[in-house]
Parts: sequence; structure tokens; C-alpha cells
Amino acid sequence: MRNKDIFRSLHQRITQDMGNRGISKIADEKDFQEAVVTLYGASTVMIVTGFCIKDTMTGETDGPMGAVALAAGLQKLGKEVVLISDQYSEELLMGCCKVLETKVPIEIVPYDGAEAFCVQLLNQYKPSHVVALERPGRAADGGCYSMRGEDLGTIIPDTDILLKESKHRGITTVAVGDGGNEMGMGKVKSVIAQLVPEGERITAVTEADYLIIADISNWGGYAIVAGLSILTFQQLLHNEESEKNMLKAIIDVGGVDGCTKMRELTVDGLSLEVNLNILKGLQEIVQEHLGNKEEIIRLKTLQYS
Repeated sequence: MRNKDIFRSLHQRITQDMGNRGISKIADEKDFQEAVVTLYGASTVMIVTGFCIKDTMTGETDGPMGAVALAAGLQKLGKEVVLISDQYSEELLMGCCKVLETKVPIEIVPYDGAEAFCVQLLNQYKPSHVVALERPGRAADGGCYSMRGEDLGTIIPDTDILLKESKHRGITTVAVGDGGNEMGMGKVKSVIAQLVPEGERITAVTEADYLIIADISNWGGYAIVAGLSILTFQQLLHNEESEKNMLKAIIDVGGVDGCTKMRELTVDGLSLEVNLNILKGLQEIVQEHLGNKEEIIRLKTLQYS
């Protein structure tokens, strides 16, 4: 199977519209593949994540797991990685990092002076790439909204500057989202406005160079890691036990499902079993690819023996 076909299989795995949101149909397979390729060539990657749920004032289960899995995969390839979030998701990220035994800097953006703080981070780390994964973005009216239309702008620090300033500096940007209100979704804002309830109001306006739309943003992060595994002929994805333990770690420190707002082992209303099946499916695609490489090597050995 050609790499292009394998990437198509990975992309199809994460765009089945399991959440019934309808935006998976506009997911761009080309953007996904090019995002993986550009991250393969990265040197230093900033990953910003964390979506606060207003009713609980804690972060949600979607985002931190995908961000840390991506950080772990990139680190295994020798990339420098820094995670960026806010106070609501700090402990969630720390818990996931502990499960995957990943040690990377975690920078917490304050509400006051957020823009200056983010610019300082860009100056300090000098990233080649910035990834926004399930991170709320500002809408056209300057507000910051949940899928329900709740205004989060008064509690969540504005990190849009990371994408805006990166554009000016020639830093490559990648965004992963699943609802239209996340950083980077401005690339398809006119379409999102028609597909999502209150889309005109809640759609984020910041744009990324490459946009990955997935049923669940965590899965977008996992698919990137799977793609990097394909390019490097090694399994970089975490296992199912680690997936379960990351979810438990998030719940233990107060994280909640972003849809149900409950402290339970679910992501955006989808069960642990569903999430494990998606991860397992991505693993199997990678393993099949690795098996093909071993077969090619075996045949070449027989040919010249």
C-alpha cells in the first residue's frame, strides 16, 4: 500500500462523524498529510491546548490527551516540544505527561497580559512550528464561545496571537479542531457558519496553514502521530492502557467531558470503548505498514542470498 493510501486510511478513521456535528465532511485529507510531513521536518514545536468548561471551571478531556500524545511522538523523533495552556488545564496536561512519561516544559498563559506573554514565548523558544489542538479561538465579534454559545472570553486567556504572530514570522502553523470554535478554524469559517448551530457567531477567525478537522480533536493528534510513525517506520503511538490511564488522570484532577460536563471516562460524549477503538484502528494501520516493510526486507534478502 502506498503512503498516500495509508494516509487516506488514517484520515478516514478520524472523520466518520461519530459526534454527528456534520463538519467532518469538509475535512481536507491533503491538509492532514501535509501537516504530518511538515511536522516531520520540524525542529521546535509549540502545542497550545486546553478548553475550559464554564460550568465547572475546569478543562475538558478533549485536547490534553491529543496534545501530550503528539508531544511524546515528536520528542521520540528528537524534536524540542513545549506545551502551552491556561490554569484550567495545567494539571490535566501534567497528569497525561506523567502517564506517557513525557517531560516537556508546560507554559501557563495568564489572563491579564496574555498577548505579551505569548509573544515572549515565541521569542524564547523560537519554534519552527506552532500547533493549536482543541484550543478556543476568538470569533469575529471578539468573543470566545463554547459550542453552546456560552461566552468564555472573560475567563480564557487569548492565545490567538500565537497563530497571528507566527504568520508574520514565517512560522508554520497547524490546527486541530472538531467544532468550528477552535483556533485555526478561520480557514473554513464561511463553511462552518453554515454547518454549525450559531456558526456565524461562534466560529473562530484565526487561520492556520494546515487544518485538521476530526470527529474528536484528540484523534487528530493521534492521527498525526500515526502519520509520523508511517514516515519513520516506527510505532510512536501510545497503547490502549495508556489511553485509559490518561483519561483517568484527567478525571482525577477535576477534568470533565466537554459535552456532558461530567467527570467520567468519556470524550465529547463518546465512550471509553469508542475512543480505544479509534486508537486501536490507527495502531493497526501503522502496524500493517511496518509489517509490509519487514516483508520487503525479507524478499530482498532472499533475492540476493
